Amino acid sequence: MLLLMALARRPQQLVTLDHLLDEVWAGMVVTPSSVYQAISQLRSLLGDDAAQPRYIATVPRKGYRMVAAVSELPPEQVAAAAAVPAPALQAAQGLTSLPVPVSPMATISPMPAIPATRRRRLLGGSAAAAALLGAGAWWAWPRVTGMPAGDITLAVLPFADASAKALEQSLADGLAESVIGVLSRHQQIRVTARATSFQFRNPQALAPQAGPLAISHVLSGELRRWQQSLQLKLSLHRAADSEVLWRHVLDVPAAALGGLAFSAANAALQALGATPLPASALPMPAADAYELYLQGLQHQRGGDIEGILKARDYFQRAIDTDPGFALAYVGQAVSWIGEFNYGKGLSLRAMDARAQPLIDRALQLDPELPHALGAQGSLLSIRGQDDEARRWHERALAKAPSDATLLFWAGAAENRAGWPARALDYFSKAAQLSPLSPQIQHLTGVAATNTGRYEAAEAAYRRAISLAPKHPNGQWGFGIIGFARGRLDEAVQGYRKALLINPNRPWLWEQLAWIYLDLGMVDEAGKAFSQFQAQSPQPAWARVSAARQWVRAEDRPALTKAVAALPEQSAERDAVIDLALLRLLLGQQEVALKTLASVIGLVLADPVPLYNEWETFLGQHVWLDVAAIYYAADLRDKAEPFIEQASSFVERRISQGNVWHAIGYHRARIAAMRGQPEASLAALEDAYRLGWRRGWWLAQDPALQSLRELPRFKTLLSRIELSNQEQRRKLTVA
Repeated sequence: MLLLMALARRPQQLVTLDHLLDEVWAGMVVTPSSVYQAISQLRSLLGDDAAQPRYIATVPRKGYRMVAAVSELPPEQVAAAAAVPAPALQAAQGLTSLPVPVSPMATISPMPAIPATRRRRLLGGSAAAAALLGAGAWWAWPRVTGMPAGDITLAVLPFADASAKALEQSLADGLAESVIGVLSRHQQIRVTARATSFQFRNPQALAPQAGPLAISHVLSGELRRWQQSLQLKLSLHRAADSEVLWRHVLDVPAAALGGLAFSAANAALQALGATPLPASALPMPAADAYELYLQGLQHQRGGDIEGILKARDYFQRAIDTDPGFALAYVGQAVSWIGEFNYGKGLSLRAMDARAQPLIDRALQLDPELPHALGAQGSLLSIRGQDDEARRWHERALAKAPSDATLLFWAGAAENRAGWPARALDYFSKAAQLSPLSPQIQHLTGVAATNTGRYEAAEAAYRRAISLAPKHPNGQWGFGIIGFARGRLDEAVQGYRKALLINPNRPWLWEQLAWIYLDLGMVDEAGKAFSQFQAQSPQPAWARVSAARQWVRAEDRPALTKAVAALPEQSAERDAVIDLALLRLLLGQQEVALKTLASVIGLVLADPVPLYNEWETFLGQHVWLDVAAIYYAADLRDKAEPFIEQASSFVERRISQGNVWHAIGYHRARIAAMRGQPEASLAALEDAYRLGWRRGWWLAQDPALQSLRELPRFKTLLSRIELSNQEQRRKLTVA
């Protein structure tokens, strides 16, 4: 009321910020945010619009002007108006009552008077930053719900673009996602992740799903941008019936964009009765840099490699615009990690060399930034530094306990470290915050498969398919389960369906080709290998892998020709090791050893990339391949260190709760090379029981050469072949 009267006493005149601060907030230590917030409240109460003002007009960077007609009532009319009940007076004036009134200024304890010159010094130099970091400091809202903060789950919907030409939707979406990121740092309330809340454009659309999604409240927003300013209208709703509980308007200078998400988050927290988050002491990012970052974030959330590469360009531009913007460095680092995870030919070391300096810079700028901590944990996990990675993820989640992305990263790291049960715990928490995320469901399926909980894995993949029917990962998941259980016909069907959805997945073509080889469908395998070679970012590996079809076909001339056509040297270390193995099969022992010698230094100097959960699950283990070459050449002393390393890796995975059919195969290779045929055969029989059906390779593997004439080994091969014949028949009928 004091502010309204200060403007009304000077109709049509400019009233500066300094004048309003001196008159309305006399004797208090305040910032311009007090004026901005009070103006927003007045506009909201009066139903005014900053773009087309009927009451209060903004004079950019100067102050405000009362543009409505103002007249003074005679004393008798004032007395009569005072006698009218408040609701009737509001109705007569055409005003809408807010569910939550603004607390009167009289509730603020007065402060000792401060000279105007001192106040101006407090304001100078950082008005834009103070406008947001101090937003709401002198305005409080009573709670709009009696619900304890720990019981609240808030969904932040994508903000609507209300700008004149409707060209700001990406900015509005990015801003809403940033509000989610800020709220995820709260230690009590839970905030639903973007992947779920962004499925709904308004509270009414979400209301029917509020119960199943366990959402109690909804925050919606409307963003307007003018040349020099921004306005964000916020509405808090009860989720179950979308009733409006609270409204608030934030009017800020355009230069203050970088702090708008923090201000919006704290306004919502105050309305919910939750403790506001403390303001950061870090400088606000430049508005241009922040907008570039938000655009990059939108591309990165597309979930494909093309979006990741586009995002990288935006993040780099944000860094160039504001070298002190920590989040932009994190986004850039995550783009490199994402490219590596998509298997687009970027080596671990090349990725690490790019991502680590970016994370270091982000942590230098903001040592407590949750996503910087989480990105560091993910990078350490990929390096195989599992215990250290866990500590970084725990630090990140201590800062942002309801951040679904951080929970997802932590779960992926635990799965990579060979702890699927721990991974499932993280994925379960992430799914509670984002029940509509297909990515969480997919990795839940992977972790459940690793524990042998196939029904749980199937349920997760069915959920992933229902959430994203046009994404291949759900169908691929059923292919994985089929392979893990030895139901190769089901595996083929899953891979085929996934590749129908997206045929540009080279690694799926390779995995399908190998399953075809297991089934004895060599021609089909050749077609799948052709697709793999056409798409693979690792051409040497693709050619070596495809040569296995001639091993399966027992076509020695074709294998000889294929091996002869392969390059003698390659930067792809695993491809060179596999080439040495193929040369050994052809009886070219000396050449095989020479080929292996060309890369063994890299293997010994940099063993980290050999830690690969996925390849071990599929039945491939580079250490054991190296050992098999030395073993076949009767160089047992050279083989043993690799056998020991592989044995330690495999036994650790068993102790951590992994149930893979391939573990039995790896154990069998280890035991056979150590001269333990009975233990090797027992391991192979266990592998068969769990679903191992790669009998054709068992008959060729140099590590198992001591078993080939044993009746028990031959019986096992016959059982595998009979099983595969039956599954091949099912595919033919289908």
